Amino acid sequence: MKLKIFVLILIASLSSNIMIAQLSAVGFKSEEFQKFKASKTYFVKSGNSTFDNSVMEAMKNNWKVTPFEEISQEDFKTKVKDPSISFLSLILIGEPNHGYHYFGLFNGGKKKISNYDYGDLLAYAPVNRWVDEPELTDCGWRAKNMLEGMVQAMDIVQKQDIKGNTLSIVNQLRDYYNAKAPQIKNRTLLIAEPSMGRKFKKSDITGSYPYKVEICDRAKIEKAITEKSTEYYYLQPTITLNKSWFVIDPSNGEVLYFNYATMGLNITLKNVEELVTYIKK
Repeated sequence: MKLKIFVLILIASLSSNIMIAQLSAVGFKSEEFQKFKASKTYFVKSGNSTFDNSVMEAMKNNWKVTPFEEISQEDFKTKVKDPSISFLSLILIGEPNHGYHYFGLFNGGKKKISNYDYGDLLAYAPVNRWVDEPELTDCGWRAKNMLEGMVQAMDIVQKQDIKGNTLSIVNQLRDYYNAKAPQIKNRTLLIAEPSMGRKFKKSDITGSYPYKVEICDRAKIEKAITEKSTEYYYLQPTITLNKSWFVIDPSNGEVLYFNYATMGLNITLKNVEELVTYIKK
């Protein structure tokens, strides 16, 4: 199962913000990461059992970086000021209708969660806010893969010695992920139509994707994640203040393809054609 979770970022902000995630990461030698490695990590329960249980199951199986424990939102309010501990929590950065919606990892030391910004995030995974995950907890059906992806991302950054500013890091991670894209044709690609956006056209897939593909409901992908299926990959958009999309292995959260754009609420024919180009390489 993956060591990191995919993340998307507003390009204009990339060069000035420090993040780790499915899409971006800080170096392992950074001060922020050194603090994290010395900390105990608390998963802040959302109150949504689907999300919370999925995350805790994934942490028990995959989280080897720090000691961890789960806490309530009330306990988080008293612990958040402590700079010696770290947190995994759903987080909104900015305003609900003009902000970033994430599952993120960050160090303590601020008065409340609303004081956190990009520069405080060590890792994060975006929520498909403007399509089929309007509430942060609506990503619970895939939270296991989100956490696995975050863990893998940190591992990749360390092993590949990825460094530079945030934009450079996210592009290096994209290159790493997309080098695996030719594997996608070996399995059926699942596409949950409700996750693609209102303007998504089935013809964008049937007319341009030459490999095994199935347009399905979200429940089929959730079942594949639960059963750790090695029969499928799935296409996952994450549209918050910007747009990103991934191809993910449901068995372990591994990312085999990633791309991003600063605008857009739908997966388009151009996005599908770009994916096919990388699969053919």
